[in-house]
Amino acid sequence: MPDIRQIVLTVLAGSLFLSAGIASAHDASEHKVPATTASLPVALPASAGKTLPFDNIGGSFTLTDHFGKQRTDADFHGRFLLIFFGYANCESICPVGLQRMTAAFDELGAGNEKVQPVLITVDPENDTPAALAAQMPKVHPQLLGLTGTPEQIQAAMKADQIESTQVSQSADGDPVYAHGSFIYLMRPDGTFATLIPPVLGIDKMAGILRRFVN
Repeated sequence: MPDIRQIVLTVLAGSLFLSAGIASAHDASEHKVPATTASLPVALPASAGKTLPFDNIGGSFTLTDHFGKQRTDADFHGRFLLIFFGYANCESICPVGLQRMTAAFDELGAGNEKVQPVLITVDPENDTPAALAAQMPKVHPQLLGLTGTPEQIQAAMKADQIESTQVSQSADGDPVYAHGSFIYLMRPDGTFATLIPPVLGIDKMAGILRRFVN
């Protein structure tokens, strides 16, 4: 069986190019999000052939779901977690990543009961449980939104080596963030399994998931 980490590397260059293209196209809009490779975890080298230090990705978290219930990482043990970091008002990579992630989740069919798709917000000030509750069902009925205090969000981001920076404001005054956009697959024991580029095709994304879930 091919090493999934090598699969990630083979699509990495293409996905970064496409991600930069998405961000550059978005730059022409009112949000002016700069093209960036910030979607890479800080410990992941951008060039193929190097050792990938994935061992430190992941860790405990305490957050609040969009139903207002406090959740910890232990609540999800026994299931795979598909995690995307983003925010509800994002109009750039977030809709792409979330739509493809949940479509790949659906492609698993009966196997998807082993998987929980999750959005962890990078904008806790605006993404309250109520705000996420209004948005999550529009993406997918099984998508769970997680928010928390700024400190809790920072701890979750640090655990998964995600960086996020407010780069501008929309015409409505909403913050616009540049943030890491890789999809994280975590094993049922809470350890890191693999990264999935958000611009990967749905069939390929589902194929990667099947290698772990089935």
